[in-house]
Amino acid sequence: MPDDTHTQRATLGCGTLILIALIVLIFSNPGVSNLKNEIAGLRSEIGQLKKTIDAQTDQIKTLQEKLERAKGQP
Repeated sequence: MPDDTHTQRATLGCGTLILIALIVLIFSNPGVSNLKNEIAGLRSEIGQLKKTIDAQTDQIKTLQEKLERAKGQP
């Protein structure tokens, strides 16, 4: 009988430790802060790329207008 009681306590202890580990894992969100920082950095870079693309688009339009005017002149 003492062996059965000892086994039950050990099983209960292991189960409790596993449950505590799962709760800590769920609520600690490992790596989430790093991902948030990386996403913020990527959003910033995307914003800069959009500005660069807009500037290049404006330059292309300006060059196209100059080319059209140059074609119209003899």
